[in-house]
Amino acid sequence: VTWNMAVALAFAGLIAGVPDCDTLITDTSSTYTGECSNKWKNVKPFVRPTQHDVGYAWVQKKVSKDFDSSKDAQDEIDSKIIPAVMGPSNVTDGGYAYYIVDAHHTVSALDYSGYESTHVHLTVICDSRDLSYDTFLSTIDSARLTYSLVHPTPDAQSAKIPPQYLPLYFSFTEGNKAFGDDRWRSLAGFARKVKSDECTDHKYCMRCFIRACDSDGNSIPFVEYKWAYFFVDALTDSSLWPTEEDYNAFHDAYESLGEESMGSIDTDAWQSTADLLIPACRGGAAGKYTLPSSLFKGGGGLPGYTAGKTQLPDDPECNAPVCRI
Repeated sequence: VTWNMAVALAFAGLIAGVPDCDTLITDTSSTYTGECSNKWKNVKPFVRPTQHDVGYAWVQKKVSKDFDSSKDAQDEIDSKIIPAVMGPSNVTDGGYAYYIVDAHHTVSALDYSGYESTHVHLTVICDSRDLSYDTFLSTIDSARLTYSLVHPTPDAQSAKIPPQYLPLYFSFTEGNKAFGDDRWRSLAGFARKVKSDECTDHKYCMRCFIRACDSDGNSIPFVEYKWAYFFVDALTDSSLWPTEEDYNAFHDAYESLGEESMGSIDTDAWQSTADLLIPACRGGAAGKYTLPSSLFKGGGGLPGYTAGKTQLPDDPECNAPVCRI
């Protein structure tokens, strides 16, 4: 089952009737995998993140583009799969929670939009409510279902944190944001939306990278974060660029972005800055770049790397998320 097929099945499930997420999470009479649904305002108290940060500028872009009205919000959420693992809650009430393992930026944009009556459908891929809290966190971290890296300072390279340091609740509203801001993850999002007059068959054919599937047809975890890691190095290492001119153009544009608050972020400026990353993305140094295995399981090169001016097709459909525990 591919990702798009899973979305269609999830939406069909809403019509046919699926369990309420807020009722399902408290029913421990049997294990459960599959769909659940309810309004965001009812589901939100049971949702937990599996990453420390989101890219604020990228969330801002999603809010402006996809959450301009309640109808837009519902249409966008209906087009997404939000995979989750059921596990013990991180509060000492003996309860349980949904740990979402993807779509943090989309759900953050929904929360920020204020359309709390939007019907959200979660896809429960694992039910691990029988584990203790610490064992559960260790298990999902080992299974690469968390992204437990953070930047000690905004432009410093990522460092590992224990999964216990992940946010204890999900919120991304004007007055309460559970997430820090990862500027480099924002740039990775914008780098996938680079437009070019050369593109005729595929709108973003000259984007930074293709979000490819692995050899088994599954999604590769944390593709954007892996490229974000490379971008941080590219900020200070001109040898990762084809020319000094390319390096200086990006460096100057990035430095001019400054610090902005949600709601006032100039997403056009962020897109223009991400456009300047393309020479580094497509350059020879990126093709030889190796991610540290101490931070990214297996290390390896940058996923979806494509050299030169090769025009990229649309991203392939990978398999729907499955339990790796």
